[in-house]
Amino acid sequence: MMKSSIYVLMGVIVTILDSSLLSLFPIEFFKPDLGIPFIIYTTLFLGPQSGLFAALIIGLFQEILSNSPNGSMIFTEISIFLLATFLKNKLYIDSKYSFSYICSGFVVVKSFLFLMLSILSKGETKDVINVIFYTIPNAVFTGFVSIFIFYLMEHLNSRLLSRE
Repeated sequence: MMKSSIYVLMGVIVTILDSSLLSLFPIEFFKPDLGIPFIIYTTLFLGPQSGLFAALIIGLFQEILSNSPNGSMIFTEISIFLLATFLKNKLYIDSKYSFSYICSGFVVVKSFLFLMLSILSKGETKDVINVIFYTIPNAVFTGFVSIFIFYLMEHLNSRLLSRE
């Protein structure tokens, strides 16, 4: 439980920095979704209880810091958790690069879930082109950043948290 608490705390801090500081920069291509790697890692390596806890907490903080439709961020994070849990035996992560590919794929899935949810809930179609246009660059950049996040988590596992 200590590992999952540390990873969720790291995910919350990175999500807050992602949602608050990166919104100050006018660069739309380089806004990764940094909550996804923490949810995927805790779900696949620490179990479904830790993954659900991470998805709820990170989704709650993203919900607070965004101006999206009510409940959409928590819904998409829980959907990503459920999909990762369902695919747990099908996904094989042997390196930081395969973790990066998986995180990039989940960012694309999350973008389309969010798009479908905003269309179905409010009928908003004015930002559909923006979401579709920025999905792939955000997924690529999230995959790039998740390489370093995976390396950090593996380092924490082997050096600091191996005593548990």
